[in-house]
Formats: sequence, C-alpha cells, structure tokens
Amino acid sequence: MKKTFKNLEREQLLKKVNSFSVPPEGWVRTMRKALGMTMAQLAKKMGVSQSRIHEIEIGEISNQVTLKTLRLTAEKLGCRLEYAFIPEKPIEDLLKGKAQQIAQEKVAYVSHQMALENQSLSAEEVEEQTAHLVSELLETPKKLWDL
Repeated sequence: MKKTFKNLEREQLLKKVNSFSVPPEGWVRTMRKALGMTMAQLAKKMGVSQSRIHEIEIGEISNQVTLKTLRLTAEKLGCRLEYAFIPEKPIEDLLKGKAQQIAQEKVAYVSHQMALENQSLSAEEVEEQTAHLVSELLETPKKLWDL
C-alpha cells in the first residue's frame, strides 16, 4: 500500500513539474500586461520609481532579481510567487537514463568477468539483463542516486 501511495504521489508531482513553462517576457511583465497595468501604475502601488519596475522586469529575465523582490511584486499584482526547478527533460526520462547507465555498467562488468571464464553472454542476454535491471532500479528510484 505504501509503495502505491508513493508512486501515485510521484506521478502527480511529475505532471506538475512537466507542465510548467515561463513566459518569454517573464512573469512580472506578462502579469502586468495581462492586468492592463502600466509600469507607472505598478511603481505607484509598490512605492518605487517607474525605472525600478523596468529594472525588476529586466532583472527577472536575466536572473538578477531576488525572490523577495519577486514576491513583493507578485503581491502587488494580486498574485503569489511560487518558484520551481524545471528539469531539462521529463523526470521519467532522467530516471530511465540514470537507470540505463547504471544497468549497462553493471551488466558490462559481469559480462566481462564471465568472458574471462569463457562464459560470455550473448548480445541478446546482455540486452535482456540490462532491461531487467533497469526495471528493477526504476521500482525504487532513490537507489539510483546511491550508485
């Protein structure tokens, strides 16, 4: 039961992570424009200069703005700030790639040792053993990071 709950929880997190995308102009400018708000109007709400709003918008795109500033800006835009780590590829692909790498290394080592004893594995057996080990490793992903 515990394993099923963990897998369900993981699947839900994967859906959330894989569906996230940042607008090209950044969130501050996108939300400000969506609300029909000018930089001057947002500046007034925040108690800063219009040029500061421009700095925030540019800073967000170039990763030069603090989370504190983004949080305050979001609040003044009637939003809340949430940040996320976005994987370069879907999480499933990252896990499978890591499992594949580990499995290939382990099977290659065993295959090499067996070849030294004239008990070589065929290419088909190597592939079968690798696939089996990948499946086994993916059942408990936390083990991937200990190897």
